[in-house]
Amino acid sequence: MARRKRLKAEMWDKMQYLFRHYYDCTVHSVFYLEDHIDEKLIGEIFLGFLAKVPILRSTWVDRFLKPIWKVNADYTLQDFFEVVETDDEDTTLNEFITQAIDPTGKVQLKVYIIRTKERDILAMLTNHMCFDGGDLSYITKKLVENYNHYKDTGELVIDVKQGTRSADQIYMDMTFKEKVKAKLLFKNVSEVKGNTIFPYTPISDVDKPRLILHKVDSKVFNDVRKKGKTMDAKLNDIFLAAFFKALFDICDIDPNADNSITIPSMINLRKHLYDQDTLGLTNMTGFMPCTVKKDEKDNMTDTVKKVMQSLAPVKADEHNGLYSLPLLKLAYGILPQRISEIAIRLGYQNPLIGMSNIGIIDPNHYIFGGVKTVDAWFSGAIKYKPYIQLALTTFNGEITFSVGFKGNDEDEKNVRDMLVNIERYLRQYITE
Repeated sequence: MARRKRLKAEMWDKMQYLFRHYYDCTVHSVFYLEDHIDEKLIGEIFLGFLAKVPILRSTWVDRFLKPIWKVNADYTLQDFFEVVETDDEDTTLNEFITQAIDPTGKVQLKVYIIRTKERDILAMLTNHMCFDGGDLSYITKKLVENYNHYKDTGELVIDVKQGTRSADQIYMDMTFKEKVKAKLLFKNVSEVKGNTIFPYTPISDVDKPRLILHKVDSKVFNDVRKKGKTMDAKLNDIFLAAFFKALFDICDIDPNADNSITIPSMINLRKHLYDQDTLGLTNMTGFMPCTVKKDEKDNMTDTVKKVMQSLAPVKADEHNGLYSLPLLKLAYGILPQRISEIAIRLGYQNPLIGMSNIGIIDPNHYIFGGVKTVDAWFSGAIKYKPYIQLALTTFNGEITFSVGFKGNDEDEKNVRDMLVNIERYLRQYITE
């Protein structure tokens, strides 16, 4: 069978390409290992992924009428994979992890094995146009599964999903009646009241990409979870509340916002699928807006209650996350690419402030042939001013908060201070 030379640009590919105006469209994953792993085998598995999933070895071609992916056959391991020996793993990792994937490049990922005398760090950058955090979790688990299969059997058999990347698969498990109803949800849910922004400094030539991490220990995580159960609060509700409190401390709230801030949190739309998974690697993410009014008298418990009240009708909505999809499909379907981008940007408000709980990274899923992962985190794209997003993952109960942004040293201090305050509010919540 002849290899395909081009791929259709799916709706979410186009939307992520539009988001280049707001962030660098790169997702990050990092695994700290207790020892060294087999770099040759890791490289072979990634080559197998690229062979079976052509989107990963394609070049984005933006055209006036209809963009496409041009599938490449002339790629090598050296185009995206490198083992770097170093005595300074932190600097090496930071220099790598703050790079961006160029969609017009030959491959849509980069992989580093950062090697010291004691251990390896496995780091990967992927173009967000190819897939989201849900499938970042999937493909990293598949990397380990394929690695261990070879170590156990001596056979390199690449197992990875290769089905459709279409946004329409979100409707595939619905009844005819449900599908018709869902495809008529034309409401624009990106609209928010007011334009409150994070207090960055003005854009300047000294701004550079930064990815700031803040760890919160497992005892805090467990105590927050226990306290949350006493009031039926989800962890996400509590994290959102702490984020709100930290923002209330430092942001000048837009007067048009009625003294409130709206934070959309990302949701995995795969929840609408029977198997909770897509057929191919893709984006399948929506967002759930939460609005809370500032009140100096509110403690953390009060703020958690306000978050729960704001989210209650959204969570109860069976179509949560599905609004606007028909609107986007209509715009991209009837208008040329250049015109549809203009039209969507006129109607779509990219969230100035957002939160993404990417989820749990289970250490049991990341043992490479007996070599354990001792820490790990995922993070979203690096935002451009004035946008900011708080991302978080948990590993062995420890929370890693991360914020990626392009800014200067003063901006970094403000971000770090905010992250410290988020932890402070979580600890405060436990004692209330």
